[in-house]
This record gives sequence, C-alpha cells and structure tokens, in this order.
Amino acid sequence: MTSNFYGKFFLISQWIVRKIYPAYRIQINEKVKDPVVYISHHQNLFSPFIIYLWFPKSLRTWILHVFLDRKKCFQQYVDYTFTKRFGMNPTIAKICAYPISFVIANLLKSGKGIPVYRGSKKIIKTFQLTVEALKKGESIVIYPTIDYTSTSNETKDMHEGYLFIEKYYFKETGQHVQFVPLYVSKKNRLIISDEPIAFQDNEDFSSGQKRIGEHMKNKLYELAKKCGDVE
Repeated sequence: MTSNFYGKFFLISQWIVRKIYPAYRIQINEKVKDPVVYISHHQNLFSPFIIYLWFPKSLRTWILHVFLDRKKCFQQYVDYTFTKRFGMNPTIAKICAYPISFVIANLLKSGKGIPVYRGSKKIIKTFQLTVEALKKGESIVIYPTIDYTSTSNETKDMHEGYLFIEKYYFKETGQHVQFVPLYVSKKNRLIISDEPIAFQDNEDFSSGQKRIGEHMKNKLYELAKKCGDVE
C-alpha cells in the first residue's frame, strides 16, 4: 500500500497549513492494521479538518458528492451554507461562493475524497469505490454524525448505513471489514483510536449493524471521556 496517495494540490495545501496550525499527536491502537474503516465524530468540520491535516497516512474520506463538483459545490454554498446557515445576503453569498467552490472542490478531489450520494441509488457507487480502495490497501474515514453541525465533544446519534460496506466487501473478498473508532481531542491536541471491531462469521447483518453501530458511538464517547473532553 502507498502510504501517501494524495494529489499535489492537497499536499501543498497541507504543508502550508501545517506551518501555521498547532500539531496534533497520534495514538493509534497497536491492533489496527491497514486497511480499515475509521469512524469519527464530525464536530462541525473540526474532526475532518484535523484528521486530513495531521493523520500520518493518506485516508479516503467519505464526502458529500456536491463538494467534489465545482458547480454543485457553488450551489450548495449559495442555497444552503452561506444563506441558510450563516444568514448571508444571496448576492454576497454568490460572490463568496464562486472562488471558494473552486478551491474546495479541487482540494477535496486532490485529497481523493469518495463521493457520498445521500438518498440516491448512486450510493451503490460510494460502496463500490470504498471496496476498491480497501482492496488496494487504502484505509477509509467516515463521519456519520447525524447532527454534523454540532460542536459538542459528545457523540450522539449516528447514521449506520456505512456498515453496508461489510456486505459489499465480504461479497468481493470473503473477509470482514475492520471498523475502528477514531476521536479527535482539541483539548489534548490528540488523534486517538480504539481497537478494531468486525462482523462475526454467520452473524445476521441487522444484528451486527446494531451491535457495531452502538459500539462505535459508545467507544467514541469513552475516548472523549478518556481525553477529559466530556464528564
């Protein structure tokens, strides 16, 4: 596996930001062996930003598909992010969104993001690209927090649809996916993981999905507590 497969634009941007942003320590459980699927808490973009910036290996990140397409990214910022979330005037929103959409779309494509098609049959493509990456030895990171705008350190409700990766991967390889909780502590400037968990042989999928989904939420809370970020 190539440990660094990001494109030049991403690597240059990462190098520049690392010069000015405080470094984070990495503490990955010794049982974690690539390829794995890391599951992390979104924290209103904080965790994706830190993991993209300081994780020591390249990761294929699940990203809402609109942010990987310049025109769709522009519309997302104009129709929702800048106007509905931040309350900007529509004209000002368009002026701001135009240059930013070029930067974001190209940066995330250079970062080898995997497009996520919510509520669409094209979500199958997301799983197919994920399985292809895993088969090449590339690890994935997913942020399935339902309320992704929350800045809370405590992980609450999470989507569990990402666990369908198991079905596609097992069908292709006959092996189970290793899912790993990954937490980012701002207080300690630390990226920390717990050990991997996987579906069991002959386990009913819905039972395994519920078991692992709850495990991820609980472990992320435990990691946050271990770091002193929640009581």
